[in-house]
Amino acid sequence: MLPSRTTDDLIAGMWQLITRDFQAVPDRLVWDHESGIGKAKLCEPVAAFGGALGCRIVQTPPRDPESKGIVERTNGYMKRSFFPGRRFSDPVDVQAQLDEWFTTIANARVHTTLKATPADLFAADQWAMRPLPPYPPVFGVRPAVRLPRNYYVTVDTNQYSVDPTFIDRLVTVRSTLDEIAVTGPPVNPPRCTHATGASTRSSPTPPTPKLPAPCAAT
Repeated sequence: MLPSRTTDDLIAGMWQLITRDFQAVPDRLVWDHESGIGKAKLCEPVAAFGGALGCRIVQTPPRDPESKGIVERTNGYMKRSFFPGRRFSDPVDVQAQLDEWFTTIANARVHTTLKATPADLFAADQWAMRPLPPYPPVFGVRPAVRLPRNYYVTVDTNQYSVDPTFIDRLVTVRSTLDEIAVTGPPVNPPRCTHATGASTRSSPTPPTPKLPAPCAAT
């Protein structure tokens, strides 16, 4: 599960899927008409991500479910067979149970039409994919900002504290699916990190009058 539908999180989700599950680069990635990917054309970070991988990112036309029928059928099967009767403690638990269900049930069943399991068919597709790039693409990096007097940086709707010794200095913020990293100036840069995820980025975290414990600079 992704923390949000922002462009940075959608790109991070694609990269996680490619590196963790595909372990190879497909010829194209197909998206529904998602604003975080683009409207009339792909968002610049999305186009750069596809270019770095040598992978086409395609958006289906609006209100055209037939162009992504395989995905729609999978979603319908998941809604009917996975969610009913289950209990979840948090978003991480949802993802863990979903991963297990896909591995042990959904991708292990013999498809009635194709007479094979999705896992076996994916192995053939994976063989035809390109290898992962030698260097990961860069994404989720925001333009440098000057740290304000309250020593908080804002990512989406949440605010994160930074070492107050870097007030009024330029810092760079990078967000991933797992953390928010704040890096200071090039000379002896500090690096502060905050754990993140679907549960920690779903609601704003406003500053409190009590001074928070700052990140340790390294």
